[in-house]
Amino acid sequence: MNPSDKNDIRREAIARRQALDDGSQRSEAIQHRLLTEFPIREGSNWLVYVSVRNEVKTMGILEEVLRVKGQVVVPYCLSNNELGLFLLTDLQQLEHGSFGIKEPLAALRSERSVPSETLDTVVMPGVAFDRRGNRIGYGKGYFDRLLKTLSGDCIKVGLAYDCQIYPKIPSEAHDLPVDHLITETQMIRCSAKV
Repeated sequence: MNPSDKNDIRREAIARRQALDDGSQRSEAIQHRLLTEFPIREGSNWLVYVSVRNEVKTMGILEEVLRVKGQVVVPYCLSNNELGLFLLTDLQQLEHGSFGIKEPLAALRSERSVPSETLDTVVMPGVAFDRRGNRIGYGKGYFDRLLKTLSGDCIKVGLAYDCQIYPKIPSEAHDLPVDHLITETQMIRCSAKV
């Protein structure tokens, strides 16, 4: 696989996303579709990314998981290009951190760390996806490393606008796809996992 293929798709998908003038309305439709397709169950353990810039917005999802469960796991960037996982119980526990992304308060991180194997639903971003669940991120590999540590029955859901879905994303044997994609118009089942 030619690495420039991924870079070309990444650049084009980011440009497509930036060109949307109604991203907030599209995000609302995506959030509603996610919560309809995947109702929050008692005892479930959700990780939801905290959106930044023109990614699909997730504040409504975070608020709903907090309302139903009283807690939600959010990722944050560690210095070794891995994600730390934090048990959030209040949106006031977020502050601006790496890459302008809201992250958990540094003072609380060590006491609220969550092991990745305990997650059963992971809601993640991506720059581009295909219908088989292959994804391209920003190129740092944060979520790629996290995916390798999840339990086998964890449901992985990618959020994207329709304009971010490509016919084929270059992938390699070690790449792990998402199980489902939610866009403003559809839910795509990439695997048999429900």
